[in-house]
This record gives sequence, structure tokens and C-alpha cells, in this order.
Amino acid sequence: MKKAIGIDLGGTSIYGGIIDEKGEILKRASRDSQAHQGRQVVLNRISEVIEELMKGEKVDAIGLGSPGFIDVREGKVLSIGGNIEGWAYTKIREELSKEFKDIPIFVENDANVAAICEEWLGAAKGLHSFVMLTLGTGVGGGIYSQKAGIWYGKNYQGAELGHVILYPNGRQCNCGQKGCVEQYVSGNAIEKTYYDMTGKRLKGKEIFKNSQEDEKAKEAVEKYIKDLGMYLISIKNIFDPEGIILGGGVINSREYWWDEMLEYYNKNCNNPDGTVILPAKYLNDSGMIGAAKVAFDNI
Repeated sequence: MKKAIGIDLGGTSIYGGIIDEKGEILKRASRDSQAHQGRQVVLNRISEVIEELMKGEKVDAIGLGSPGFIDVREGKVLSIGGNIEGWAYTKIREELSKEFKDIPIFVENDANVAAICEEWLGAAKGLHSFVMLTLGTGVGGGIYSQKAGIWYGKNYQGAELGHVILYPNGRQCNCGQKGCVEQYVSGNAIEKTYYDMTGKRLKGKEIFKNSQEDEKAKEAVEKYIKDLGMYLISIKNIFDPEGIILGGGVINSREYWWDEMLEYYNKNCNNPDGTVILPAKYLNDSGMIGAAKVAFDNI
């Protein structure tokens, strides 16, 4: 049975695993991405994860899911690099191939690999069409249909759903626009909202947890629920998918917001029927499993 390394690169962490053709994770490794230190540090951290995984192992390919606009043919980042300092224009495949010369390497957008995992094994299995949203450090998007597969757009810039404008002239986004969805419904976003209210810095998971007794945390979570619900209404009305799958780290705190978000969505959407909204099944593992699936599909 073939084995591949799947790497999930995020603005906070790098998760890697050796995965078999059934999607089973046989071995794991991880590092902090240290995204603020820039391109070379991040590349070095990715290499460390791969080296740790390869000790005593033979693998057939490496797949990597990265933030930003990704040219999947060339294995490189285009003009937008997500939440990693200086990541735009990084030739990921070329750089990693210098060290891992004899192993084919494939690069895909991070939200797309999560969508590929969920379609293969997870919450989207059997759906004819779905939109994948990853709510993490930023917000990633993937669009899938059984007929067309992953939607890339003409310039590999399609499905950047975190950069839909939610609040015109709102918060400055790393992409250069103002008011992007990413600035309001990501993990970083709720931290910004709470900081604007209190002047205090807390991690997103703490804010969600504290919303039971901290009035300002409660206000921040209520705003988060409304912003996400409003956004999902737009996604439904634009794409009319069979499903919307929500993944990313914020889903780990869904006990504090999921039911209220669905209630807001159902109450305010003009026709909520026909589209199911589901939490991702594989959560933090979806990126590496999906990246490995990309590798299997290309060798």
C-alpha cells in the first residue's frame, strides 16, 4: 500500500502526517509555523516536519496545503500569501525539492485540501456539491462539485471566500482590502473584537469559554454569531450548494456558538431549505489527509 506525507501549513501551526491510501494517519509530527519570521523560517520548519516523519520510513509522495493563491501546476504561491509574512511568490515545490530530491511534491490551497478530505472521508462524503469554509487564523474557502471537482478560477484565485467584503471600508486585511470576512469570522477576528471592546488580549478559545460569565466576551461572541450567520446566508444564495462544511480551529469551540448561529441563519435567510450546514468531521486532521489525497491522485 502506498504512503504519502500530508502537510497542513497554517498561520499558527504546521501539522504533518504519514497517511495511507485509506486515509489512516500512521505517524504524526508538528511545529509552530513561526509565520511572523517570514518565508525561509517557515520553509525550514516544514522541512523539519518532513524529516521527522521520514525517519525510518519510505513514502511515495508529499502533498502540502498552503494559505494563499496557489498555482497547483507549478507548486508555488501567487500574489497573496495569507497570514505568513513574505509568503507571496514562494516557490514551495522548488524550495522543498532541493532537500527532498527524489520524492514528488504537490502543492494545493489549504482550504481546498480540507475540502478534498471532507469529500473523500468526512462530512461532505456523498454530497453532489458543497462549499468548504475553514475558520482558523484566517478564513479559507473551497468550492466542490462532483461534475467539476475543485473550482480554481482562471488564475487560481477562485474560492477565496475569506476575502469577500463583509463590511465596506472595515478592518484592514492582510490581502490589501478593507472589511474582508476574514477580519470578522476567523479566530483572529474574535480576538480583535474583544480587544477593541476591552483593551485586553485573549485567545479566541478563551473568549468563547468566558462568554458564559464575561459580559464583553458574550458581546464579542454574539457579534461573531451574527457576522458568520449573515455571511453563510450570502454563501447559500450565491452558490445554492447541497452543503456548507465548516472546519478550522474555531470549530473546536462550537459548543458556544453553533446552535445560535444556525438559529440566526434560519431566521434571516430567505430560503434556508435545501442546504445543510455541517461541522467538518476531520477538523485539525483534514488538511494533512487532504494534502496526502492530492499526492495520491497525482502519482
